[in-house]
Amino acid sequence: MRPTTLLLLLGLVATAFGRTSAAEPKVAESPETRYLTFQVMTGLPGYAGPPPPPGRFALSKAQLEGFVREVVQAIGATGDARHKLGFAVGPLCFDMPDDETRQFIRDSFAIARENDVAVAFHIDDSMVWGHRKDLLSNPDNIETADWTQQPNRGRRADWGPEPTRFPPQMCFNSPAVVAAVKARAGLIGAEIKRESAALESQGRGHLLAGVIAGWETQIGRDFETGRPLGYRALLHRGFSENRPPGDADLERVRVVKEFMELWADSLHKGGAPRQRIFCHIAFTEQGLREPDVEGSFAAKVNFAPPEVAFSPAYRPGFSTYPEGATFKEIYAALEKHDSPGWISAEGVNVSPTSMPGEPTMETYLGRMFNHGAVMVNVFSWGIGGEAMRDNFFRRATENPEALAAYAKFLRHAPLVETAPTGFSSEGLRAKMRRIQEELPGWVQKSGKHAQAMPLAEKLQAALKDRSWLEADKAADDLLSLMQGEEPDKAKP
Repeated sequence: MRPTTLLLLLGLVATAFGRTSAAEPKVAESPETRYLTFQVMTGLPGYAGPPPPPGRFALSKAQLEGFVREVVQAIGATGDARHKLGFAVGPLCFDMPDDETRQFIRDSFAIARENDVAVAFHIDDSMVWGHRKDLLSNPDNIETADWTQQPNRGRRADWGPEPTRFPPQMCFNSPAVVAAVKARAGLIGAEIKRESAALESQGRGHLLAGVIAGWETQIGRDFETGRPLGYRALLHRGFSENRPPGDADLERVRVVKEFMELWADSLHKGGAPRQRIFCHIAFTEQGLREPDVEGSFAAKVNFAPPEVAFSPAYRPGFSTYPEGATFKEIYAALEKHDSPGWISAEGVNVSPTSMPGEPTMETYLGRMFNHGAVMVNVFSWGIGGEAMRDNFFRRATENPEALAAYAKFLRHAPLVETAPTGFSSEGLRAKMRRIQEELPGWVQKSGKHAQAMPLAEKLQAALKDRSWLEADKAADDLLSLMQGEEPDKAKP
């Protein structure tokens, strides 16, 4: 086997698969209401939701109600005060005008009351702010990639095979941004206080599922260069090229956590109940992280490592796309902090790479609700309308087994976590790790370059195309050859 072919294969292995951790949290039944919510997108740029009415950012009440009634009808239940069905609206972003935000929150509470479902509010804390010319016009509010302090021109979001471009990464600790967060969070908190007080007076306080204060909060990367940002924030912390921080990554991690706490504290000051405020970070790999990203682990997760999810200001929330060690890594983080109640702020039972997730939706829900989760917010229901009905995210979310799993949770039936059978992403990872460790020495010792080459190239092509079942078969064939067996050509 040519060295370049082998190196390329191992590079694809590293791209597809990441770290593992075996720790698990204590499993405990939560005494509080537990929520199964479905995210309804507001139709802002970058999201595949229904378009809002002309001249608006928020969806209309009729659009929201149509979404909710479709979900309720499909599942056939709304649960009770212990296990409750709900919907999460968002992103509530800086670009949404104040009056429109107030009306959106009021409409959402009205729909919750009228349909006996819970509502959660999902805040975009920093991505969609392109209409805030008052903030964008000031370079002090825009992040930089080095000490020259040249503002970035777009934030990169790695949400799929091709990156998404958002407005520039904002500087989290500039005075104007801090003031804007306080004002925005105060407005949202005040509306939630007013509406939730009405629910409490009716004995229906459990219809407020929570406030998710962030949308995978992070200091993102420059869209054009992929370089890490945050030097403007370091400048605001008193550092400079002549007086650099001892650990620039740690300082940026602190900036992210302080920004998350600013949002949570401001929401609470406005009136949102502290116990219902959650953060939202994404520190697991989800199959999207490039293996050659420069820097420390903190830099690879855009300065939002798991420890920033734990604070007295909010409760932990994570993205939970189940590829590889997602849940093991989340469990390990929770265990280090005495296994508090937490939420899946975003996820569905399939990887963004299209790799299958858990064996069943019931297992996916069990991986969370059986392990201390108090809310699971499922993404992708109805995204894209009829044109995207066959989208792999929607197939995972809306299939009959998934609907049965949702209903099972709502009627308090135990969720069974099924062991993987047949194909599993974890099994494929184990095979790939073995190939990565053993293939170079085996090729050198056996001299079977000609036999290994076509199998390696087949595996390489399948990984590149994200054809996971074909990759699994090619890995089996290559391992069989390494074990002195003939590849099973009849294996499907």
